[in-house]
Amino acid sequence: MATRQTFGIVDYCVFGGVLLLSLLIGVYHAIRGKQTNEELLLGGRKMSIIPVAVSTMASFLSAILILGSPAEMYMNGVQYWITVLPLVVLVPAVSMLFVPIFYRCSITTVYEYLEFRFENNLLRALCVLIYLVRTSLYMAIALYAPSLALSFTTTLSLEASIIGTAVVGTLYTAFGGLKAVIWTDVLQAIVMAAGMVAIIIQGAINVGGFTNIFYINAEHQRLTFFDFTLNPWQRHNFWNLFFGTLFLWTTALGVNQSAIQRFLSLPTLRTARIACLLNAPATILYKTLACLTGLAIFATYADCDPLKMGLIEKKDQLVPYFVLDQMAYITGLPGLFVACIMSAALSTISSGLNSLAAITWQDFLSNISLFKDMSEVRQSWTTRLISLLYGCLAIGLAFMVSQLGGVLQAALAINGALSGPILGVFCLGIFVPFSNGKGAVVGMLTAGAISTWVVFGAYGSGKRPEPLPTSIAGCTGNMTSLVSSTTPLPIDTSPVPAVEEDESFLHQYFYGISYQLYNMIGCLMCVIIGSIVSLLTGCNRREVSESLVNPLAYKLFNWINRFKRDYSSDPRYAAHNPIFIMPTYRQTEAN
Repeated sequence: MATRQTFGIVDYCVFGGVLLLSLLIGVYHAIRGKQTNEELLLGGRKMSIIPVAVSTMASFLSAILILGSPAEMYMNGVQYWITVLPLVVLVPAVSMLFVPIFYRCSITTVYEYLEFRFENNLLRALCVLIYLVRTSLYMAIALYAPSLALSFTTTLSLEASIIGTAVVGTLYTAFGGLKAVIWTDVLQAIVMAAGMVAIIIQGAINVGGFTNIFYINAEHQRLTFFDFTLNPWQRHNFWNLFFGTLFLWTTALGVNQSAIQRFLSLPTLRTARIACLLNAPATILYKTLACLTGLAIFATYADCDPLKMGLIEKKDQLVPYFVLDQMAYITGLPGLFVACIMSAALSTISSGLNSLAAITWQDFLSNISLFKDMSEVRQSWTTRLISLLYGCLAIGLAFMVSQLGGVLQAALAINGALSGPILGVFCLGIFVPFSNGKGAVVGMLTAGAISTWVVFGAYGSGKRPEPLPTSIAGCTGNMTSLVSSTTPLPIDTSPVPAVEEDESFLHQYFYGISYQLYNMIGCLMCVIIGSIVSLLTGCNRREVSESLVNPLAYKLFNWINRFKRDYSSDPRYAAHNPIFIMPTYRQTEAN
């Protein structure tokens, strides 16, 4: 068995060149930009459409796209590609339903909208706190996951990978602001695409042509696209993937601070909508490249699974293993791949840092007289310091994740459990005109608690999906290993054991729900519970501005309100239909 390949000088130059260029972009915008928070957090509201669209796309794909999506294709086939289909529907919906509401409010953070809409300080504080926790944990994962892969790919240690990535991302984000983040995202998106295309080309060369990639995957049952089984307890089927992605990406593009902050950096609502719309083709392209990457890797190893052979420890190492095993002969390509991984991580980290700084300043510090009375220059430097502190926090959390195995799963579980209820709060505000702050708080907390219980129960149940079969019939003796020589793994040629089914009610009907549906369930619970509580607590106590809700929802509710007022005066209806005498925000305000 061959030893692990190492980087050459050219590889380090390619990798280091991308990092250096990212830093230089940050320095350039730090020198040229105005020393104000408007410039630092929103790019002076003068950004261009294409860079903003590319940056938004790159922010949410991250290293998980480069490492996780190909591994999913390798282990379970192409069905996961269905997640690109909802983008055709949801992206136009977000551009029409969500973006105009936030843009017309002239806000810096999405949580300012909640204050305008519900006038509830507790609700805004809770949502901000949840975002801070979710984003900090997600940044830690975005640092740890690629750093772990790179520690097996290069001579860099895990600690050096974590610190190096975080330091570069923190510096250009803190000093260059949103402009630096957006333009480095453009650079990093190009590098990510180049890395995936290089792997696909090498895979096609390995199997004698691009079409052979599909033939080989079809022979091994990996080209089953559509399974229309209507079963919410099935891990992946068309309906679970479609509706799960629909709600997940609505959260990401429609109410996430990182995305909305970019759309608000554009000069007009029209340009903001166009930038949002361009996310659909861009995201579809990159997800398709990631899926083709996984198919190309499987076609190469169809008869010699490196995971089953013990040549790698985890499925997320499949892509790094392929690069070193199949592409190390081309000078500079391993360096390009490492730059690809680091670029994906940097795009997520820089976006997170910038959005965290914006929220901390706008939702907390800007209302304190000590900070409010500062000059614009001192305010911008305070925001830079906040970014630096969050960068240090991300490093600390990444090290914690690396030392405590359960923390990674807990972080993923928390992120999945709380995303849906947050979307639900914004849906209440935008699409349910009679909803009030009490309903939104109760709906979010209840939905969040139930979602967290279900998600942690699913993680704790120990149930894992059984992958599609792989083979080691074509393995030879001279093969590269990414397993540390100090802790070799035994070769396990036995089939993956079936998971023992737990027939308890909780495990069968609650913990067994597809992870794809967590977001949808959390959102719908929040909207339903919030609406009921709002009705029971007298709806709104004031007139809600039409600019804060969806126009169609506003008109529909006004029609219902007129119908209610017409019939509430009739004793026959008032006596038998309590809802007709329930006060609305108009009636209460008049009183």
